[in-house]
Parts: sequence; structure tokens; C-alpha cells
Amino acid sequence: MKWLDLLFAARPLLHLPVWSVYLVSLHYHLDLSGETAGIRDLLVMICLSLLSAGTYYLNQVYDRESDRINGKLAFLERGYLTERELLGGFLVASTAGLLIASSISFVLMVVVSQLFVLGYLYSVPPFRLKDRPFWGLVANAYAYGFLVPLTVMPDLTEHNAGLLGWDSPVYFALAVGSIYLLTTLPDREGDRATGKRTLAAIWPGWAVKGLAMVLMAGAIAVAVRSGLKELTVIGSIALLFILLAAWKSSQTGDLLAAKLPILLLTLLAGWYFPVYLVFVLVLILLTRVYYSRRFNVVYPRIT
Repeated sequence: MKWLDLLFAARPLLHLPVWSVYLVSLHYHLDLSGETAGIRDLLVMICLSLLSAGTYYLNQVYDRESDRINGKLAFLERGYLTERELLGGFLVASTAGLLIASSISFVLMVVVSQLFVLGYLYSVPPFRLKDRPFWGLVANAYAYGFLVPLTVMPDLTEHNAGLLGWDSPVYFALAVGSIYLLTTLPDREGDRATGKRTLAAIWPGWAVKGLAMVLMAGAIAVAVRSGLKELTVIGSIALLFILLAAWKSSQTGDLLAAKLPILLLTLLAGWYFPVYLVFVLVLILLTRVYYSRRFNVVYPRIT
């Protein structure tokens, strides 16, 4: 079970936003350039996934106490994995991701290196960006909203930047920032108990949701201006559910507002790339089987 534990400790379902942001951005790039997806795109997705895995390994080591208080399914607490094994996973996964990026292009290596550095600074003291009110928001929005779409481009030239469209990274930076804020709400009690200073821990819930609304409204404005119809629809639905969560505050409503946009974006990416949708469905099935047998819980679930 050790290899399976390491695999699922990488939180593969939490890679869905990264994969989906990449694939939707890739679709817009291919649609404008007339190119087709190839092995490079698959390697970039693997690279992004390895770096995400490294970040999640590291995060579990340094969030051990708050994860226990928040009732998360901690591999460390149950003795399934040790801190040494998770740190080893971080080093192996991150190194592999950086090596893949360097083998593709220098520009990709520059972009991916920023993801690696931010992933490290996000969890490790004394930086702990995740526990700093605004830096946690900025780190997530910039890393997974802005940098991930940039990896679509083979080179940072004026021509290729035009093909991708700078509006795509701006849209996703705002949308990811909005969703990140919502994901901090369920963890606020545990974060407060361990001295963490996320926005949810120091602000009232209505203020956090208000900022999430502003960011999502900004994302919608970018999508409308750029003619990104599908992203306009997803952003509008997301904003509606944030409004509902603010109107009638509940943990279920907060979780739904955070997870629904990711689900919709994943379905959109699956519409553009059907094999991705098949992959996601298989991954969900395998994850449910693993968590049912290993933790005796139903995971994943919408709320």
C-alpha cells in the first residue's frame, strides 16, 4: 500500500484545476494557431502535475497540526506515511518536473521554476505564504491562474503571446483567486487555533465572500471583453453561487461555491479534449475505491 499511499497523498484530484486551466488555455491557443495538440502538451501537463504533487507533499508536512484539527484525512496522523517519505516525495517529484521542463525549453523552465519556488515558499517557514492574509491569495492566483496558462506557449514572443491572448491568464488569475478564498472558509477554525492568518481566519465570512465576488466579477468582465463565451458562462454561474453562499451562509454552500466552478471548467476541458474526461472519470472511480478501503470514507464528494 505504500506506493498507493504516496500516489494519493499527492492529492491527484486537486490537480484537476491545474490540468483544466492548462487544457482550456491550450484549446484557445490551438484554435487561433491552427496547430494540434502533441507530445509536448502531454509532457507539460505531467510536469505541472509533478510540481503540484511536490507542493502537496510539502504542505502536509508543515500543516500537520491544522490538518488534524480540521479533520482532514492525514496520511501522517494515521501512520501511513512518514515526514521523511513525504519530503522525499517532494524532492523526487519537483526534480522530475524541473528536468522535464528544462528538456522542453528554457522559457518553460523559467515559468515552471516560479511554480516550484512559490510552492516551497507557500508552506515552509519562515515564509509560509499560505498563512499570510494577502500573500496566500496572490501566490495561488499568480501560480495557478497566471503561470499555468503561460506554459501553453512554446516561446514568449510577441506572435505567440498574441495567439494565447494575455486575457486568458488574467481571467484565470482572478477566477483562481476567487475560488481560493472560498476554499479557506471551511478551514478557518483550525487555522485560527494554530495561529494561521489566512483571510478567512482574520476576516468575517461575509468579507471573504465579498472579495471573492469582486474577483469573480473581474474575471467575467475580462471574459466578456475578450469574447470568451464559455468562460463567461462559467464565471457567471460561479458568481451566482458565491452570492447564494453569502446570502445564506453554510459550510455546504461555501463548498459548493468553491467546487462547482472547478467541475464546470473540468467538463469544458473534457468537451475540448474527450480523452481527458475519460481520464478524470477513471481517476475519480479509483480515488473513491482507495479512500473507501483505506479511510472508510466517501471521497470525492461535492459537499
